[in-house]
Amino acid sequence: SSGGSERLRDGGRREREERQRETKKMSGFSGAVKLADINDFLAPSQACIKPQLDAKKRLKEKQMNASRESQSVSRNQSGKRRRRRGIKLEVKMDTEESSLGDTVGHFDQIKASSDGKTAKITLNDCLACSGCVTSAETVLINEQSVSKFEQLLDNSSQRPVVVSISPMSLAGLAVASKLSLIQTARRLATFFKNIGVGIFVDQSIAQSLSLLKARSEFIERYKSGNLPILCSECPGWICYAEKTQGAKVLKYLSNVQSPQQVMGTLIKTLLAKDIDKPPQSLVHCAIMPCYDKKLEASRDDFHDKDLDKKDVELVLTTIEIMDLIISRNGSSGLQKEEESDLDPVYFNVSSDQKMLFRPPAVGASGGYLENIFKYAAKTLFDKAPDEEMKLIPGKNPDIQEATLSIAGDEKLKFALAYGFRNIQNTMRKLKRGRNPYHYVEIMACPAGCANGGGQIKDESKKPRVLAEELKKNYYALSVREPEDTPIVKMFRKRFESGAEAQADILIAKFYDVSKKDEDAEVGGLMAKW
Repeated sequence: SSGGSERLRDGGRREREERQRETKKMSGFSGAVKLADINDFLAPSQACIKPQLDAKKRLKEKQMNASRESQSVSRNQSGKRRRRRGIKLEVKMDTEESSLGDTVGHFDQIKASSDGKTAKITLNDCLACSGCVTSAETVLINEQSVSKFEQLLDNSSQRPVVVSISPMSLAGLAVASKLSLIQTARRLATFFKNIGVGIFVDQSIAQSLSLLKARSEFIERYKSGNLPILCSECPGWICYAEKTQGAKVLKYLSNVQSPQQVMGTLIKTLLAKDIDKPPQSLVHCAIMPCYDKKLEASRDDFHDKDLDKKDVELVLTTIEIMDLIISRNGSSGLQKEEESDLDPVYFNVSSDQKMLFRPPAVGASGGYLENIFKYAAKTLFDKAPDEEMKLIPGKNPDIQEATLSIAGDEKLKFALAYGFRNIQNTMRKLKRGRNPYHYVEIMACPAGCANGGGQIKDESKKPRVLAEELKKNYYALSVREPEDTPIVKMFRKRFESGAEAQADILIAKFYDVSKKDEDAEVGGLMAKW
């Protein structure tokens, strides 16, 4: 009847509208992934779904045409049946104790239970699932916690603790404490000394070394035509690239280690020698604005099994350090601490202790774009861009460009691409052969590391407003060129010439784990971001 037809049309319209609302709400995420907040971070769930089955078992299932509990069947719009398979995983730490008493995680140790449906997953393997990519790690990583840090401090007479701090974490603590960055750094030095930390150092010096390596890498790859280069500093982006993009994208990643890991190398080489300690006896705790940095530190590449030495034993976020400070000092936090001098070699500080330095930087994520762009313009084309670089905004605040043109001919084109929406767009262009850039500074977080998931939140301010405040404080620091940093000169003297020269000491490696087997119907991490 006409009334029945009308009701069917109304019902269909309401269903379409509901689907559209749900699609908009999910912002393109897969059905297995739920949006936790506005910053691309994912909330942990009781169980992860990893759509990956053993090939032989799957072949046997096909032959038997059996129905399994882990299968779900849905119908698409054309009425055809669509099948998804998954193994339900229980996420736990799976570690072994080293001879020094700490624990070491391992890749690829997913262990299925006897029923073939439930498996335990290690610290590193949790990244095989599309449901755990940043803030979820707080419930996964017992060995990367404040309580673990305090245990290490209790044993500091046997294993001295070295704490390094990221520039954006320092800026976050400064804004939260209503102090300048130099005041914050000097008061942190006192606080850490009082709780048993042996040495407090600045990751800005490692950032300078990373920038120099990234400059040289760009010139070499520009001349060889191996472009574009995709910045590899952000572990959230690297996880996404390794799990979903495969070899076609991984070949474009920068091979320079992040400042966190470079700092680990400096501590376990130069600093260890300076204080006459075996490198494996030092404990390095890094303070970072990002939870993903905990997982970066746990990668096997940064663990020397022969020496039983890791570059970074522990990563704590800015939030966790602030919680520790308040637990010790009360609500007054750093305000009650006296100021102590900073190490002029391992901190980017002036000789009179009155100011901190930073490398030249646009954005809040290491300054890769600005440093490489200016160096390439001068080295390749003998052109000096404006002292203060101004980027051209794109369709949103997190995609910006820098271009060098000579007589109307475009010679260099760089971009910032922050947040997974912009990352996806960049990947689409790259795969379709339409990439217009020579270099892309990629970060998983909108607004970059200033807005990292481990940063201190202020409910009275929107995240992007707070991130801009952090960047403003950071930009207020005096600029020191990377090559003028004292530690860089020491490093070059030791490792770039003479008997100890090591060409690959700061090289990062990446792995294509987008396919576990040829028979896989669904890849290891096929989520749409």
